[in-house]
Amino acid sequence: MKLRVATRGSRLSLEQVSIAMRYIEQRLGEHVEYEPIIIKTKGDVVQDRALYSIGVKGIFEKEVNMAVLDGRADVAVHSMKDLPSRLEEDLEIAFVPPREVPNDSLIIGPRSPEVAGLEGIPPGLSVGTSSVRRSAFVRHNNRGVVIKTIRGNVDTRISKLNRGEADYLIMAEAGLRRLGIQQRRVLLPLDKFPPEPGQGIIAVVMSTSSPLFKKLSEVTDRVTHAMAIAERTFVELVGAGCHSPIGAVSMAYGTGGLLMIAAAASQDGEVMNFAEAKGDLSEPRKVAQALAQSLRVP
Repeated sequence: MKLRVATRGSRLSLEQVSIAMRYIEQRLGEHVEYEPIIIKTKGDVVQDRALYSIGVKGIFEKEVNMAVLDGRADVAVHSMKDLPSRLEEDLEIAFVPPREVPNDSLIIGPRSPEVAGLEGIPPGLSVGTSSVRRSAFVRHNNRGVVIKTIRGNVDTRISKLNRGEADYLIMAEAGLRRLGIQQRRVLLPLDKFPPEPGQGIIAVVMSTSSPLFKKLSEVTDRVTHAMAIAERTFVELVGAGCHSPIGAVSMAYGTGGLLMIAAAASQDGEVMNFAEAKGDLSEPRKVAQALAQSLRVP
């Protein structure tokens, strides 16, 4: 099988392409020859502002998806958390490989004190992030920290941390593991610091009119796909995005159960409300609806 794969050009983006292609090979038992089609997006060019000041959720992904729509690529590979809840006409998520851990991690700078969590960061030290959600959640857990806007790909942000531009960073653990980064860090608990919906999931987007769509959609990891549906439905219902201090995550439990946890905070982190919902893994939208109804957004 030959595939042209639209992607951003970061090391993590290319590693996620490799993971998705290896997954197809494992599931179908056939060799996949693929050509990455590198798309430079607005988000890659504008690095001096926080994400929320650039535009709406999906700023990176719309440009990558255009390569599929205009025929330059057969598929597009994304981080699920960055995809808008509604895709362009004729595009759908064809499949997802198994999920990596969804947690955020607190990464400790080389000259920063060792801590067991956010609460242990001494007053006046800084935490780097460009996410509204992470900023608000950090402030809720520790009112004494200073938030620093740190943007860039994984390697760029780690370099900024090591140069002393921030004392700590908040980043997705999935990306750190995929790139084999060994920096000192603490995994933040899902029930206290819910991640961006879809975090840790790789999404492979295709045109539904592609002759390969049905074949590739059949290889999807069913549990991860149910989680993706649940979390994307939740986002659509509550309107979460780059501007919203809202996190949510789903977990399979028992025999066919699905648990969802969410939190919503005020912009300043003063108020942070939590909610959870349980149901069947086979009915992810129903669980997401129950969660959205029970979460009080400040």
